[in-house]
Amino acid sequence: MPRKTGEPRKYIEIADDLRRRINGGEFPDGAKLPTERGLAESYSAAAGTVRQALSALRDEGIIDSRVGSGWFVLERRQRPIVRNGIKRLLAEQWGSGKSIWDVDVEGRVLVPDGVRVELIPAEPEVAAALGLEDEELVWRRDRRYFLDDVPVLRSIAHIPDDLARGTRITQVDTGPGGTYKQLEEAGHKPVRFQEDLRCRKATAVEVEDLGLAAGAPVVELVRYAFDADDRVVEVNRMVLDASRHVFRYEFSS
Repeated sequence: MPRKTGEPRKYIEIADDLRRRINGGEFPDGAKLPTERGLAESYSAAAGTVRQALSALRDEGIIDSRVGSGWFVLERRQRPIVRNGIKRLLAEQWGSGKSIWDVDVEGRVLVPDGVRVELIPAEPEVAAALGLEDEELVWRRDRRYFLDDVPVLRSIAHIPDDLARGTRITQVDTGPGGTYKQLEEAGHKPVRFQEDLRCRKATAVEVEDLGLAAGAPVVELVRYAFDADDRVVEVNRMVLDASRHVFRYEFSS
């Protein structure tokens, strides 16, 4: 039967179910998955479709194959962070008080380290991004994140003072839903986002900060959050260890 418009492809359904079963503990770290033939039978799918699903999970760093032995679940510490760029920013995620990071780590704990919150004059690049005059006051939220005791990204967000003043954005702990929930309560709910990504070599400072090898690749990601009046209410510059992240964007045509 032909696939209906908007209906996910069969291999995606299989990959999603296997991922759920792995994260749920049905297949623990190091466990061998059923054979491709066995999976094809259980999912009523062609062998090629199952192989495509397994390859997708391998590309995410969840499983790997061993010649002549089959497919095995990688240890959780070895798996990259699958950063779902669309799902994590949905209002139903942060609007319900959840962290947007919960979408990425799938049961693991992403730990912020050394959170610094300060009111500073905006640098020219930040002021331009936020539509402010140079040196207008902004709140700078700077933190590094660890996963499995390994630093994986540095995040530096700037929010205009007139939006953050009087909210928990000015505190280390922004509360349930984070910065975006606080902006919503202040009357500036983010309704649109833009993310610009580029891959480059890590600077000497980033090598030290993220524990990288000299010349290792990083992804620099700058996110802009817009309210209903199309005002930029936050600009967040992140530097991510490229070897530890997979960027996923799911959408229907």
